[in-house]
Amino acid sequence: MEKYDVIIVGGGIGGLVAGGLLARSGVRVLLLEQGVHVGGCAATFSHRGYRFDAGATIGCGFHCGGPMHWLAEQLHISWPLRPLPVAWQYCDGDLTLALDPDRSSLLQRFPESLGFWREQGELADGLWDLSECLLALYGQGRMRQAASLGACLVPRIKDVQLLRLASMSVAQWLKGHGLADNKLFCRFIDAQLLISAQTARAADCNALFAVLALDLPRRSPCVFDGGMGTVAELIGQAIGTSGGQVRCGEKVQSLTLQGERIGEVVTEKGRYQAKEVVVNGSSATLALLLGKQAPSAGGGKVSDRTAWGAFILHLGVENSTMGERPGDHLQLLRPESIGLAEGNSLFLSASPSSDPTRAPSGKRALTISTHTRVDPWWQAWRQGKEAYRSLKGEYTEAALNVAAGYIPGMRQGMDFCLAGSPVTYARYTGRHLGLVGGYTQTRLRAPEQNRFGLKNCTLVGDNSFPGQSMAGVTVGATMAVDLLLRRL
Repeated sequence: MEKYDVIIVGGGIGGLVAGGLLARSGVRVLLLEQGVHVGGCAATFSHRGYRFDAGATIGCGFHCGGPMHWLAEQLHISWPLRPLPVAWQYCDGDLTLALDPDRSSLLQRFPESLGFWREQGELADGLWDLSECLLALYGQGRMRQAASLGACLVPRIKDVQLLRLASMSVAQWLKGHGLADNKLFCRFIDAQLLISAQTARAADCNALFAVLALDLPRRSPCVFDGGMGTVAELIGQAIGTSGGQVRCGEKVQSLTLQGERIGEVVTEKGRYQAKEVVVNGSSATLALLLGKQAPSAGGGKVSDRTAWGAFILHLGVENSTMGERPGDHLQLLRPESIGLAEGNSLFLSASPSSDPTRAPSGKRALTISTHTRVDPWWQAWRQGKEAYRSLKGEYTEAALNVAAGYIPGMRQGMDFCLAGSPVTYARYTGRHLGLVGGYTQTRLRAPEQNRFGLKNCTLVGDNSFPGQSMAGVTVGATMAVDLLLRRL
């Protein structure tokens, strides 16, 4: 039986960051990933000469001093990133906004929102600085950490704006700026929160969370040569360079217990032992590995972030299909739709025409995603292949109709169209029920994930730390590793 200091279950960004930092510290690490590639929701896969991101997404937190910049310095990685002058184009019927760092198009259409965006930007700068302070604590002694943390937090505790926003919803924040009755602007905000905070309505999102969630177009958005999966691959390589091991295609089937500790990690290929186990996943992931009952998908509440999954289309199209646009990313809303999920709003990412690794010559890889409830998909799956395929067909046609309304000739320019549902996501990423987006962004403190009192188990991922996608997961994993190293 192979023995390690730390075994990491799952090669999503949280597990990779933990593995990279642990290996860099001289810890004997084994990372086990069920998929062919590392990355989880941030992976990239190939099909018929195209290279697709698992989900339509944009990089954030790679700016100087940001979490991903800090990680690159720790692991000696150079990100092959491409800055985006326009993060994405927002399209809602006749309304089109190019979301650039200066928000010029947005302010031209909604000049009354200037005060709101000015406050958001100032607070976001403070929160990015706070994340930089938290990362600077990594590896310090306890006494020095306490002093540094105190020096970092005291000024912010006195910040009345931060305290005020921490106790209100985005809807209340908008009301304070006289924007609550501006239906078109509130619809825009709801659409941004859906893709950046996985929250369906401004009334259901904490304002402090939204400060960073709304900052994505402003703070150095970027893409990567080879797609988002390049980030995961480079972190995986850094683990190996530092002496750790990454094994793809080896799914962890169970965790055995010895009292209050995990005794063995059991896969389809072997059994392993370690002093510590890191699980890149949620409390549901841990429960299933322990043979215990997993919680339901958020109880069906619309306001519950934990109930969302994703329906995704991967398309190969002619290069000319996208036409002349200010960027390669689009947020497309079905005009006059009441809700924004279930195909009523789409986020589209097209591979850069200048990146030959992503598509055959003259072609582009398109990833289109929309939020969806997970329960109907599993109900259809249980009913049989015909019911499941029928539901996929309905969603595919609905999504293509919305996209084609903004991109004329898209259907004619398609080579193929692959559809993925929460069932697909669960199969390929290992996420319970195909749930995406972490925990409900209505409270500041993340819910407890290690609910079984295990002494040598640490959870990382978007369910364990508040924050904005990859950047937030990186900060959370770094803090978890800092604590774990004290136990080794």
